[in-house]
Amino acid sequence: MAVSIDTLGKAIRHHMFVVATCRRCERQARFLASDLGGMYGHGRDPRSLPFRCSVCDMRDCRVTLMEPPFDRTPETIVWRPVKIRG
Repeated sequence: MAVSIDTLGKAIRHHMFVVATCRRCERQARFLASDLGGMYGHGRDPRSLPFRCSVCDMRDCRVTLMEPPFDRTPETIVWRPVKIRG
C-alpha cells in the first residue's frame, strides 16, 4: 500500500527534501523537511508553503518532495529557512 506524503510530518518521517523550483527562471532550492516542519508545523502541506525566488523575485514556485540521494555529492546544497523581522 502506497502512502501519499501530504504533510511535512510525513516527509520528516521519510527524511525527505522539499524542493522549490521557480516557474520563470527554473532556479531550485532544497530544504530539509525537518527544518520547514519546525517553522511551519508538521501538519502543513508542503505545496502550500510561501516560497519566493531570490533571482527574479517571483512567488510562483513548483514544490516537490525528494528523497536524499544515496551518493551525496558536494553539489547538493541544502538551504535553511529563516524568518526575517520587517
